[in-house]
Amino acid sequence: MCLHWVTVKKTFCTLIYIILNVISDCIFFLPEYAYTMKVTEKCDIYSYGVVLLELITGRTPVQPLDHGGDLVTWARNYIRNNSLTSGILDSRIDLKDETTVNHMITVLKIALICTSTSPSERPSMREVVLMLIESNEREGHFISSPEYDYSQKDDNL
Repeated sequence: MCLHWVTVKKTFCTLIYIILNVISDCIFFLPEYAYTMKVTEKCDIYSYGVVLLELITGRTPVQPLDHGGDLVTWARNYIRNNSLTSGILDSRIDLKDETTVNHMITVLKIALICTSTSPSERPSMREVVLMLIESNEREGHFISSPEYDYSQKDDNL
């Protein structure tokens, strides 16, 4: 009977460990949520910044503890130790094009602003969109408004 209980307990602990690992791969922790227990627009901005970091670095939001435990901490530590270089960017992307690298670094900077520890220092989503559009235009890629696109299509008919 005692041996059976040990086996059940060990299996249960293993199952909990697996579940926690799966959950931790899907979520990340918002700094202010620990003390406010409220989700705000600034939480959404933080989350968006994490998504941008994922896209730019090719890493998951949860990192091994020896890398800081989360992507934001990892990115900040990387930049502190190595400066803001192309080494932080996703290695699966062809980084030979300087324009691409510069644009990705700009988007990385936007992501870091979005993931500021202090919610009051994070931009609004409108500001984030404007920063992204400006960075795109700076690289020579122009985005037209939907109205412009529709009028152009009508003229070609």
